[in-house]
Amino acid sequence: MLFTLFILFVALAVYTVRRYNALQTLAHGVREAHANVMASMKKRLDLVNKLVDIAKGYADHEKLTHLTIANNGADATMGEAAAASGVLTQVMRMATQYPELKANAAYQQLMAQLDLIESDLQSKREAYNAMVRVYNSSIGQLPISLYAKQLGFNSAPYFDVENADSLEKMRDFHNEDAEHLKQMFAQGTKRVADSGRRMADESVRLGKLAVEKGVEKSLEMQQRHQNSSAAADAPTDRAS
Repeated sequence: MLFTLFILFVALAVYTVRRYNALQTLAHGVREAHANVMASMKKRLDLVNKLVDIAKGYADHEKLTHLTIANNGADATMGEAAAASGVLTQVMRMATQYPELKANAAYQQLMAQLDLIESDLQSKREAYNAMVRVYNSSIGQLPISLYAKQLGFNSAPYFDVENADSLEKMRDFHNEDAEHLKQMFAQGTKRVADSGRRMADESVRLGKLAVEKGVEKSLEMQQRHQNSSAAADAPTDRAS
């Protein structure tokens, strides 16, 4: 019985590892797609800032101060991304008021780059949402849904305007999965070791019992042989 349970546990462990690896691959795809989106958003912010710098040369500096966007390290925040759209609209409106700005070669080059970035960003948003859809669908299926959270796999947010705060937290997405797996297999290894010890103890007990029964049977056979010999010798003694 214990051996059967041991085999079942090993089979379950193998299945869990395979499913874990599959989910880990999907989660990595989600993180990578998110990183691509944020990289494009950062490029977009940089281009908008360059447009603001050019526009400052054609208008009063004080009027353009509120258009400046701050960059926080390597990651652009969703708040900055939303502000960039408003800033870009104001710069384009300013270009209609200042023909020299609109005709500026650097301005035109930056606008062309922005068009490419917008197209690239849209493609990366769609790719990200597609990865999230596959990942969330996978962790929601039985039997995976029964243990996905225990392994550290939580649902990923879609890219839309209503979940900006959640999307900013994607850098922390699925960062404890290895620890969950380590703890799970540590517990599993302990159970296997305990089962192995119980099986070994049971084998020793059964071995001792078999030896004891063998000795008892041997003694019993010897006793029977002695009794038979004594019974055969008894008439001979009386005849003498």
